[in-house]
Amino acid sequence: MRIHTLNYRRRDGARQGEMVNYGFWVYGVPRVIALCRLFGHRPVVDGVGSGTHIHRWVACDRCGIRPEPQGALDPDRWHLGHPYTGAHRLNWPVDPKEQRLAVKASQEPGPWPHNPTGTLGGQLVIGTSPNTGFSIKIGNAGSEQMIAARLGVWPLGVLYLHTESHGNGLQRRLNRTGQESRVTQVSIHDGRMHWGIWAKRDTWSKQDPKWQNGSVRIDPRDILLGERRYSYETIGEPVQAVVRMPHGDDHVVTLTLERRTLARRHGSKKQTWSVDIDARAGIPTKPHGGNVTGFSVTIPDSAVPDGQWVAVACAEAALRMANDRARYGYAPAGDAA
Repeated sequence: MRIHTLNYRRRDGARQGEMVNYGFWVYGVPRVIALCRLFGHRPVVDGVGSGTHIHRWVACDRCGIRPEPQGALDPDRWHLGHPYTGAHRLNWPVDPKEQRLAVKASQEPGPWPHNPTGTLGGQLVIGTSPNTGFSIKIGNAGSEQMIAARLGVWPLGVLYLHTESHGNGLQRRLNRTGQESRVTQVSIHDGRMHWGIWAKRDTWSKQDPKWQNGSVRIDPRDILLGERRYSYETIGEPVQAVVRMPHGDDHVVTLTLERRTLARRHGSKKQTWSVDIDARAGIPTKPHGGNVTGFSVTIPDSAVPDGQWVAVACAEAALRMANDRARYGYAPAGDAA
């Protein structure tokens, strides 16, 4: 087995309040396949996709392990969930490049692995958490992580755990068909309790029953006075200006002054000034792409009456983009700074 760790704070920079952010992986963990060692594998046709993008391969119906290589079956001949009665090609080239070419030329799967292993991994964050709650995900046939779990306690931290390859058998028992992972979760944030019971992870529909995917207000202030909501009022006409970065590059933007109000249905209101920034051409912040085309900044009340809000907004925008560049290690060609 081999262990690998990654310090995300060192790689990506620390977020506010974050003290620890480590990822960890344990490679080569033996997979438990006791029944299949006793009775042999039970090969069936597995796969994902629909329409013109259909992929079919072979897997064990009991433990979920796939032969190596897994095979590339003809979907017109081999149907999802049916027993696989074809041959296994036992002699494959050792060289990975030659093996890839051989896989393309032959649809047959390879032999079953003698000592199958998988990866266990996770991430530990201490000092910040977006919410309190837990979740458990069961992947689909095409998932990279078959089982994933999360436990968070706001604001102390959050622990993520996942398996790669481990858990194929459980996935086949619980989520054999379809291309959607399933999640069971409970979380508390923004004054509400949210839940999902065997809910689709990536899609949501108004037709979903509330018992399966819903939320309820639990903050007494929200129940009695109404939830806090932002509203925006545009003041004046948009203004064109230039954001000059510390690196020397200039970017033409359109600024819109807005009066921002945070209030409940009953009770006091809190008003601030913000400026919406439309950088249509994009301001680059990442070495390998990632232009920012729009965002907003907050400006002080004192900048509005004397007309200095344009200059203040441009300065705030330059500072924010410069911080992003420092975080991602980006500097434009011919850096003038």
